Amino acid sequence: MTSPRANFLVVVVCGQLLVACSARTPVITAPVFPEFPFLTVPTELAGTSSAVDHVRAWAFLQSGDVDSAALGFAAALRETPEFYPSAAGLGFVELARGQPNVALEGFDRALVGLPTYVPALLGRGEALLGGGRIVEAIESFSAALEADPGLSDLRPRIAELEFNALMEQVALAREAREAGRLDLARATYERVIAASPESGFLYVELADVERRREDPEAALQRLERAVTLDPNTVDAWMLMSEIYLESDDLDRAEQALLRADAIAPGADVTRRLEELEARRRAAELPSDYWDIERSEAVTRGQFAALLGVQFESVLPTLTGQSDESAAIITDAREHWAYEWMIAMARSGLMQTDVNYRFQPGRVVTRSQLAQVMVRMLRLAGVQPATPVVPWRFSDLAPEHLGYPAASEVVTAGLLTLVDSTAFRPERTVAGSEAVAALGQLGRAIGFEP
Repeated sequence: MTSPRANFLVVVVCGQLLVACSARTPVITAPVFPEFPFLTVPTELAGTSSAVDHVRAWAFLQSGDVDSAALGFAAALRETPEFYPSAAGLGFVELARGQPNVALEGFDRALVGLPTYVPALLGRGEALLGGGRIVEAIESFSAALEADPGLSDLRPRIAELEFNALMEQVALAREAREAGRLDLARATYERVIAASPESGFLYVELADVERRREDPEAALQRLERAVTLDPNTVDAWMLMSEIYLESDDLDRAEQALLRADAIAPGADVTRRLEELEARRRAAELPSDYWDIERSEAVTRGQFAALLGVQFESVLPTLTGQSDESAAIITDAREHWAYEWMIAMARSGLMQTDVNYRFQPGRVVTRSQLAQVMVRMLRLAGVQPATPVVPWRFSDLAPEHLGYPAASEVVTAGLLTLVDSTAFRPERTVAGSEAVAALGQLGRAIGFEP
């Protein structure tokens, strides 16, 4: 049986062996955390027992023994509270444990000891990144670079982080804009622009916010800045054209669109230029024209104007006639729609009587409307569709002169029946009906203004 004294000696010897084992510095062949900067010991603190504990703790950390490293750094600080490298060491221990917010305490303590201690500045930057505090991380990394300009690899990382921080703020600004929180969006964009004043796209997006805030002048100022920074910013010119259009400044809108077209020609710009030209033509139309759609009964003069405006660009091609083609009208020279009556007479879509009278005040009937529509179909080369069963109108016999045109436009879906079976050839055409019919006609011949 072993004596109590022998047992005591065994315990003492084993304890001494454990202490010796724990004090042995591990040999590092491959650091577990190669991204951690070495925690240098300043000259004034070198050679102390705290420095020895510190170096050993660092070796434990890089061997992966995080707990032993924590004990070693803590021991160094107990012996020498101002030994700030070990305070930074505790910060890296917490980073290794995945606790960035706790790690900040160690780095901040180290920086109290020496505000320019580069390892602590770098570690603090990593801890801040781990906590999602990108802007503060950039500040910490920048301070480390200022303290040691030789850290050249840090420059591109700072630049990348700055870009990421910028885009994060841009994303917040865009989210606020789309949610209708325009004041917040505006303030966020202005902060981002202050950080990156040469980024033209920011001014374009801020201009969109200003426009939504119903401040076109501010929006245009932002866009002017954008195109000053980069004259080839198509989005800026396009948005500028929209703002000018909203204020009916057609000339400046056209100039902006032409700039966009010169940079990146495409279908969208072409379409907008065509729409602008249509608006310009519409703005030049007499006020009487805009009364047509509200008319209870369209007159021949009004109908000539509708046809002329609706098919202005296509009629010369269809008819092969120029503006100099002969046409005589004796009774409408002072009428506001005279030029369109002349055009319709030239095209053959609407005719004068034997005395060259156009009779602009005479109302248009459904039968006459159908006949004009058929003439337009023939000019466009559209042949009549034959119905499966000939139309049997309750009020229009097949022998009637107006039957062929009525049958064709109903078959083509250009005009509809009245009361299911009647065509009502002598019923006058209302303005809204005439506008709708000509819209259908334009689609039938493949032309939409």
